[in-house]
Amino acid sequence: MKLGFITSILENYDYKQMMDFASEEGFGCVEVACWPSGKGERRYAGTSHIDVERVLNDRSYQEYITNYSREKKVEISALAYYPNVMDVDEEKRSKNIKHLYKVIAASSRLGVKMVTTFIGRDQNKTVEDNLMIIKKIWYPILEYAEKLGVRIAIENCPMLFGSEQWPGGQNIMTTPVIWRKVFGILPFDNLGINYDPSHFVWQMIDYIKPLYEFKDKIFHV
Repeated sequence: MKLGFITSILENYDYKQMMDFASEEGFGCVEVACWPSGKGERRYAGTSHIDVERVLNDRSYQEYITNYSREKKVEISALAYYPNVMDVDEEKRSKNIKHLYKVIAASSRLGVKMVTTFIGRDQNKTVEDNLMIIKKIWYPILEYAEKLGVRIAIENCPMLFGSEQWPGGQNIMTTPVIWRKVFGILPFDNLGINYDPSHFVWQMIDYIKPLYEFKDKIFHV
């Protein structure tokens, strides 16, 4: 096991500075923030330590990312992008999905083979309605990732921290009962969990018990 952190907490650092910090502090890996360029909609969103479009179009940049990681002995555990790909706003939804595809492709190109993200949610619809939408949106994404050998790890955060995220939140994979339903709807071996026990503590859910039932689906912690 390697100890790391999600790099969006270092929003004012560039890739080199972030990697230098991780190395100097003794971290073994980093979950690298890969939002599109521009201001984020919320805290910890909008940070980009790896430009995924550049990875796909610039071989020298791709080699720089990989070589500097190797030089600093800090593994890239995942490329991180946490949007709402099921947003009620169709334009925003489409934009988020388009960038997620690029993150998946870059993860494959860099040999990381892991993307951490949210499943999303139409916050104005019920859980049951959202489960019906999931298949339409996520089947093609997961098929694409599968072809590239990339695993998708969904974090279990409800995304209910601001008034703009109410009433339903912006991520539906928040509890074990919903995990079971989603894995039934999307029976892909490359779909799993980025496990964050703090969200279960906040929801007053047992954060140990799910480790036993979903041990084969926990890709990243």
